[in-house]
Amino acid sequence: MKLQGSNILNQEQIDLLISRGLNFVWFPQQLETLYREQYKQAAAYEFRFRAPIILILYGLLSFGIYQILPHNQVETWLIYYAWVGIIITFAWLLSFIKIFNKWFDVYVGLGSTAAVAITFTLINVIEGGQNNALLHASMMYAVIIIYGFVGLRFYNALFAGWIGGLVGIIFSLNFNNSIDWTYLNRTYTFSSFLGMALAYFTDRQHRENFLRDCIIELNRLELVKQAELLETLSQQDSLTGLANRRYLDEVLEKEWRRAVRHSTPITIMMIDIDYFKSYNDSLGHIKGDECLREIALALSTLTSRSGDLAARYGGEEFLLLFPMTNESDALIQVKRLMNVVKNVGILHPSSDISSEVTLSVGVATIIPTLADTISAFITRADHALYMAKSNGRNQYQIANLNVTLRMSQV
Repeated sequence: MKLQGSNILNQEQIDLLISRGLNFVWFPQQLETLYREQYKQAAAYEFRFRAPIILILYGLLSFGIYQILPHNQVETWLIYYAWVGIIITFAWLLSFIKIFNKWFDVYVGLGSTAAVAITFTLINVIEGGQNNALLHASMMYAVIIIYGFVGLRFYNALFAGWIGGLVGIIFSLNFNNSIDWTYLNRTYTFSSFLGMALAYFTDRQHRENFLRDCIIELNRLELVKQAELLETLSQQDSLTGLANRRYLDEVLEKEWRRAVRHSTPITIMMIDIDYFKSYNDSLGHIKGDECLREIALALSTLTSRSGDLAARYGGEEFLLLFPMTNESDALIQVKRLMNVVKNVGILHPSSDISSEVTLSVGVATIIPTLADTISAFITRADHALYMAKSNGRNQYQIANLNVTLRMSQV
């Protein structure tokens, strides 16, 4: 029986459970509930294939009993024992209705209890004091089948087997029939203990398999988590948390092809922190790293749409990618960028143009065609950045196909 593993318990809890053993064939409550639900679904499915085998064995045993019974007892036997076949058939049909799977323990348990009770009573009613081995074989057959074959868990099978016998005793005494306790002890009691052992070890084995599946599931989830982490690390700049150059190239290539295919605009912004070397020299590299992280955080607030990307291009340079963004929208975005960084207000004691950290930005927008290249597009943005820095920094410059259109001082 294959059950799907769960991650309800962690590895340490599962190891502790295994070390303590499953002698009581019981899990902690939360896991036990999940196990029961899965088990009932799987047991109901398997019963669809087990029930026909049970019916065949039942039919062979019935035919053997029919052949040895006196004619005056055949009718009584048919009235009683036919109900066992009806119970098996009814339970088999219910197993095909998925809505009843959650009640598998109930309808199979009650049916098994009734089958034992009927068989027990039948022996005492028909025998009339004669110890017929084949009739007692039917009792052993019913008990063994219930414990080892119908798919009930250990405690459910225990209930069905012994309660069924108790009900059979009550009915037998009610019919004023004598009970040969010695014979029944050798058949019913012996087969019950044998069946209990089968049910116990089967239930325990299923639980051990389920725990192994839980361990496999935990390992699978851990591998998935590690793979996701590795993928994130391979795409992320370790210092700033923004996309790294490798991931930027992948996304830019994808968005570029999309823009070519649909003739839509795409915008990039090349960004450089003004006088960052002086900042590092005066405040130290630790403060420099903190500055880069704060600028990265500010940039990430501008890339809220799907496809937008903020990346560290190298050193103190960054790049913002905005698909589906024309020049007028790019102008709005770059103004937002300059305001966001200004509002951050990072002090810069060594800047020649401001008491706070400032940016120089080169903006390029294009509706690409097959004749255009990404490298030429980046070069345009880079040239616009160079012009912004050459003209005094703390400003942005927007490029066109002839390199630049206009400059705006902040």
